[in-house]
Amino acid sequence: MVRIAAPATVDWYDVDYPAVVATRERLVPAHGNAHNIGADVTETNWLNAVPSDRPAVIVADGLMGFLSKDDVVSLLNRLISHFPSGEIAFNSYTKFAIWATKHVSSATSVAGLLEFPGVDDPRELETWNPKLKLIREILLTREPEIAEYPTAVRLYNRFLATSTTLSRKGTIVLHYRF
Repeated sequence: MVRIAAPATVDWYDVDYPAVVATRERLVPAHGNAHNIGADVTETNWLNAVPSDRPAVIVADGLMGFLSKDDVVSLLNRLISHFPSGEIAFNSYTKFAIWATKHVSSATSVAGLLEFPGVDDPRELETWNPKLKLIREILLTREPEIAEYPTAVRLYNRFLATSTTLSRKGTIVLHYRF
């Protein structure tokens, strides 16, 4: 919320583990329209703290990789049932990206925490709940911020961007409407 400067007309809900919320509350100045919810998103009761009388835009940045497929499906279904309409955007990972993180990446401390098996077809989530409709698959290799990367990384990403299949080898952002 602080980075994007949400207007005062927007209520912002950050959901994270209680320890993370406690740390955030110590370090990040309070805002009148920002609300922290300390909870495990796999539990059902945290959503009761979020009003359901208006559409929702829900951003789950980096969360889905740490949930099992069943937990992701359950979370999406609860969100869709709670709100009359909304949008969901989140980082997703292909099966290759999950495999590479566990076997090739230097992120071995994080790799052991990954539970999500990966999704190769962004339309697969539409089969999990018929109300989900893919708006956009954002292939990070094709985003403008690649221009800011170091030369070698920038050139590698520009190469990957020539193909959707190659672009899907890493993290992608999926954006759905319900």
